[in-house]
Amino acid sequence: MGCSNEKTKDFIPENNKEFPVSRLSIPITDEIDSMIAFDSKNIILGAKDELKIVNLNTSEISTISKDIKERINCIIKLPDGKIVTGGQDANLKVWDINKKECLYSLSGHTSIIWDLKLASNDKLISASDDNTSKIWNLNSKTSEFLYKGRRHISSIAVLKNNKVLLAAGKNVLLFNLDNKEQESCLISSVWSLKELKNGDVAAGLGNGLLYILAITDEINIKTEFTRAHKTTINTIIELENGKLVTSSDECNLILWDINEPESFFIIKGHSDIVTSICLIEGNKFASVSRDKTLKIWE
Repeated sequence: MGCSNEKTKDFIPENNKEFPVSRLSIPITDEIDSMIAFDSKNIILGAKDELKIVNLNTSEISTISKDIKERINCIIKLPDGKIVTGGQDANLKVWDINKKECLYSLSGHTSIIWDLKLASNDKLISASDDNTSKIWNLNSKTSEFLYKGRRHISSIAVLKNNKVLLAAGKNVLLFNLDNKEQESCLISSVWSLKELKNGDVAAGLGNGLLYILAITDEINIKTEFTRAHKTTINTIIELENGKLVTSSDECNLILWDINEPESFFIIKGHSDIVTSICLIEGNKFASVSRDKTLKIWE
């Protein structure tokens, strides 16, 4: 399926090669809530109650497991090639993709898991609707609390200086992972966080705004972009060229240049809500929608 694009203001020089174009559209029969690129040729999909894998060379979709009772909200890849999923059933599951089996589950949360991030080779951080964030040791299969609050935790950004940001309801909280102490707080209703290559963090708000946060000993709003989304920004990815792509509960994606906060580029092609996006490699990324298509953009 082709796509049409719309440019606003003077965002990017008039050169179509600089705009994302849909190179591949794959029909999907399931509702997909999350996905990651396993490598440059395969994408892992978190379906409504299944885990699947898509081969981008053949467009073939195969099932990894049907042994899942609830939606998968987040997927991450471990350094050893295993993947970890979290979702509606409040459990973490560690998978061997080659064997197509769940190696073990980790319990500890009492409600939906919204996000998972890698803190080190053997440690994960989780964000949950039970108002807590936990640190998981995959070697000992144990967990400890990083934070207990009064509002749900929706997203995590792990920073290079061994600090971590949590999007906790109406606050963004900065923690030191060495002593697990809170160091700073920004009052802002952020839903999604994405650590950037330059050390800053992109933050997607519930009202559709996009911020760039500068993190030192405090959290400061470095850049506020013009409003392009009408609903909550739920996913943010950074391309190799430094541009950002965001999705919300809308059918369009938005491409941003962090040096041009007042301009944006609308990426059209889906006909229903985009539920997830992921970076594949370089400036190549994928999006999946309730219109039952997976699109590859370059």
